[in-house]
Amino acid sequence: MALMGYREYSRHAGVTLRAVQKAIEAGHIKVQDGKKIDSDQADRDWRNSGEIQRSIVSITESERRPAPPAAVRNVGARGDGDLVDDEPAEGEGDATTREYRAHRADREKYSALKQKLEYEQLAGELIPVEDAKRIASTTFRGIRDSVLNVPARLKDQLAALDDPHACERLVESALAAALASIDIGKLLQEQDD
Repeated sequence: MALMGYREYSRHAGVTLRAVQKAIEAGHIKVQDGKKIDSDQADRDWRNSGEIQRSIVSITESERRPAPPAAVRNVGARGDGDLVDDEPAEGEGDATTREYRAHRADREKYSALKQKLEYEQLAGELIPVEDAKRIASTTFRGIRDSVLNVPARLKDQLAALDDPHACERLVESALAAALASIDIGKLLQEQDD
């Protein structure tokens, strides 16, 4: 009892994959759990039905195409359009199949991340890095200018005071007022315009 995938059984029987699929649809070949074919039983059942005589394709060694790589061989089409896995499950199989699956998973992950970023940008949740740098630069320039204007505004008042604590309170209140006067929302709105 050798369990085989559809393609493997078609090579074993010397017929096309489509012939095997038609025989399964017609009930001439029974499929085991996991979409595998018991080759010994299938040979007996199919020969007894006489169907194999009409389905045999003469394939000589010179006409036979080379087998595709394992990464391509792992999926075959059934007659009803569903895909059938002819290769072993995850964790089994050769290194090429495992490597292909790992690369395919990475590609799908990055594709999903790219689509998510595109959606967030269209929804207005993300902005380009250059725009963010420009907004930050303008905002920090506004803060710097407000703070650096404090000494020019206070120089005459500070010259008239002789109490160090009064000078300190005056400078602190002027700096607090300069920092409080910066409206981030207004700066962002100006960037949008």
